[in-house]
Amino acid sequence: MKKFGITTAIATGFAAALFGLAAPANADVTHHQWISDIQQQATVGSAQSTFGNGR
Repeated sequence: MKKFGITTAIATGFAAALFGLAAPANADVTHHQWISDIQQQATVGSAQSTFGNGR
C-alpha cells in the first residue's frame, strides 16, 4: 500500500474544509411562492345533500 504524502493530506484537509464551510441552501419567500405556483392544485365543490330517491 502506498504511503500518502503531506501534500495529499493538505489537499484532503483543504477539500474537507471547503465542503464543511459551504453555505447552507436558503430558500426565501419568493422561492416558496414559486413552488406553490407550479404545483397542481385541485378544487372540489362543497357536498350537496340529497333528498328523495338518493340520485
